[in-house]
Amino acid sequence: MGLFRSKPHQPAVQGVNGDSLAIAPAYSATRTTAAGLGHGSGDENRDSGVAGIKPALFGVGARAGFKVFLLVGLIDGALLYWFHERAPTLYGSAEVFKMLAVVLGANVLVASLGSYLFGRQIAGRVRQVSDLLERTQGGDYRLRLKPGSNDEIGMLSRRANLLSSSAEVREKRITESALTDALTGLPNRALLTNRLNQTIKVAERERRSFSVALIDLDRFKWVNDTLGHDAGDVLLIEVARRLKATVRTSDTVARLGGDEFVLLMGGGLKAAESVAKHVLDAMKTPARLQDQMVDIGMSIGIAVYPDHGRDTLSLMRHADSAMYSAKRKQAGRSVYEAGNRSDRPSPNALSMLGEMRVGLEKKQFVLEYQPKLDLNTGLIKGLEGLVRWRHPQRGLIAPTDFIPLAEQTGFMRELTFWVVAEGAKFAARIARENLETQVSVNVSAQDIENPAFAESIAKILRDEKLDPKRLCLEITESGVLSETENAMNNLRSIADLGVRLAVDDFGTGYASLKQLQNLPVTELKIDRSFVSGMHQNRGNSTIVKSTIEMAGELGMRVVAEGVETVEELRVLAKMGCDEAQGYYLSKPLPGTEVIAWIKMRHSLHETSREEYFRMLISP
Repeated sequence: MGLFRSKPHQPAVQGVNGDSLAIAPAYSATRTTAAGLGHGSGDENRDSGVAGIKPALFGVGARAGFKVFLLVGLIDGALLYWFHERAPTLYGSAEVFKMLAVVLGANVLVASLGSYLFGRQIAGRVRQVSDLLERTQGGDYRLRLKPGSNDEIGMLSRRANLLSSSAEVREKRITESALTDALTGLPNRALLTNRLNQTIKVAERERRSFSVALIDLDRFKWVNDTLGHDAGDVLLIEVARRLKATVRTSDTVARLGGDEFVLLMGGGLKAAESVAKHVLDAMKTPARLQDQMVDIGMSIGIAVYPDHGRDTLSLMRHADSAMYSAKRKQAGRSVYEAGNRSDRPSPNALSMLGEMRVGLEKKQFVLEYQPKLDLNTGLIKGLEGLVRWRHPQRGLIAPTDFIPLAEQTGFMRELTFWVVAEGAKFAARIARENLETQVSVNVSAQDIENPAFAESIAKILRDEKLDPKRLCLEITESGVLSETENAMNNLRSIADLGVRLAVDDFGTGYASLKQLQNLPVTELKIDRSFVSGMHQNRGNSTIVKSTIEMAGELGMRVVAEGVETVEELRVLAKMGCDEAQGYYLSKPLPGTEVIAWIKMRHSLHETSREEYFRMLISP
């Protein structure tokens, strides 16, 4: 017998004894009767679709002879059938049953073969799924299966692919979480340590230098305490953004935790100091938090490999020491030196900041006024309003103890507005007392950067119905010399209002008179460090004298701060200084007391001007 695929009506291959065994496509219609008795020859049989024929059907028919037809079954989409034509005497003979047994045996064999092959195919696909799962368990996610058909194995393959890809995503997230700071997206301490260890190995092998810079935000906790942790998070994100935008692409920016950041930089000390300078410059622009401008102050400590350490622990410890040296000196950045002392923020100062806002609400802040003597007339032409904090438990707190905190946390904006408003209110009161005395108040460089500052000054003047010439704003050198658009616009707008501008503590910064001549500044205040003891210090005396002369040529009035002796007052008068201010004349006084003091002095002056002035400058 032979097995092959044949089309309908094609003659079957002849086997032994005239027997024929053939395979017909299961999806085609045959012209062979598949159920029951066939009458006549095979071509006389009516069409019958084979799709519904069940295996092992056979029929016997008689016309010219017996025709025996046996449908063995379906094999891989084809019909296997057998037919036999003989004399009628063959019907029921042993030969028929013998032939039937042969065909059935062939059917079983083919079915077994098909099952074996199908089983091998299934087993192979199952092994692929198993291999994928084993690789996934071992952390290898590269293998992917072709699902193929839509049967159960195909569905299993798709599920296995999904499981592998999901595991890959989860592992990636876990890895990122373990090595990356969740808030800023920067490398965390673990990843930094790994990179630092690798950098040390390379530097040691190639005899290269590199540096570690530890960065700490100045009084970051005060931001959290005053504005809340959400504002603190926003500030950290902004710092991270500026750091990444400033450093070189080859440098690593990491966050250790809290407000501590680390820079891992290639090159030696010179390169590190250059990067640190650019970082500090990038932080000069205040950050806006909850509609408040917050100064981003930071201290940077630098340690260089191999000069300051040859291992991770030493480099980080020495960078930390240098950072606190920079914080103590308010130097911005510092390089490690043996013997550096670490100074941590005072817990007392930290708690103080949390009380500032409450203090302002409960009117614990006050202004005291220190007189400024006109050295030409002997009259009190001006008063400087100095803010004080009358704390219910701590007592009277000087501005040097809380102003830096306010500047670093954004609270300075509220405090400055209160100071200017309070000074303007007192200036209006003095005007009603018929005293020709101007009131000065201090504002910071941060205030000058505030875009809305000039308008807030204008509003205060309107509310108090105050002549602008009775108000003077004293600004530090850095504030006056700021080249930002906001600062310059504010200075011009304030001057246009008629408010006077003074440069406070002149000489302590980097400003020169040449730089000031194009600014709307009308008053220059010489810092007390130059005034104190100048009659005994030729260098200071020369500085003060030249400053007075050059300022006079520029049309600026000069005020000498910190006058504490009559000798200093007499020297200043001889040099042509316009005004003097200091404890020799008067300490800062409350508003009511300073008005009475001015009236008493002016009364003496009216009685005997010459005697009054002579008494004032006589030893």
